[in-house]
Amino acid sequence: MGNNSRIKSIQTAFELVEGLERLDGARASTLAEHVDKPVSTVHDYLKTLEEIQYVTKQDNVYRPGTRFLEIGEAERMKRPLYRVAEPELASLAEETGELASLMIEEHGNGVLLDIKKGEDAIQLHTYPGVRMPLHTSALGKSILAHLPDDHVDEIIDEHGLPAMTKNTVTSRDELEEQFADAREQGYVIDRGERIDGVICLAAPILSRQDRVLGAICVCSPASRIDNDDDLERIKDAVMRTANMIQVNLNYSGTR
Repeated sequence: MGNNSRIKSIQTAFELVEGLERLDGARASTLAEHVDKPVSTVHDYLKTLEEIQYVTKQDNVYRPGTRFLEIGEAERMKRPLYRVAEPELASLAEETGELASLMIEEHGNGVLLDIKKGEDAIQLHTYPGVRMPLHTSALGKSILAHLPDDHVDEIIDEHGLPAMTKNTVTSRDELEEQFADAREQGYVIDRGERIDGVICLAAPILSRQDRVLGAICVCSPASRIDNDDDLERIKDAVMRTANMIQVNLNYSGTR
């Protein structure tokens, strides 16, 4: 009973932190209404979180603290994939002039681990740490295509196949066809499947044992990649960069 109570307390604490993020900061009463919990309970949790510096308070408005940024950035810097990919991703963005991103899979979601902007990069409301359904982007589908079938089943069972735009593929059969094409071609293209009017081309990053470690992509306004020559140029750059990251990871001994 005691253990269950402590676990529930942890869940509640993080539910409140996530609520503060979604509300862009809130008073205890507003947050209590949002999470449907007593104000006194929410207030006690917030005071504790403030004391241990994971929540800040100003003018009775609570916000998540920068301790989360400190922990997240420290963890990101420890990841060999990030350390190896970061300079290559920067070069990819510079070469193409576009937005280049690195994604990993975590708990069945796609998580952006890094973003680099070229001179003409599209301005999207996105940043490292953003999570998204894997099936809605070229990055995510590059990862899904190389995951074991049972893991893909688990992800879809838990998260479903929600549509982000009218172009999002929500059919499991159609996704399986795209996964097969991705494995054969070595890349994936999504045309406005997550964001209308944006084309993204992604390639996976694989270990020596062909375990998928993540994926990289370049995104551009569809109007700027409007012919086969442009797509071929982006494809070559993305696949060359993915291969370079794989080689460097293998050379460093990362599996």
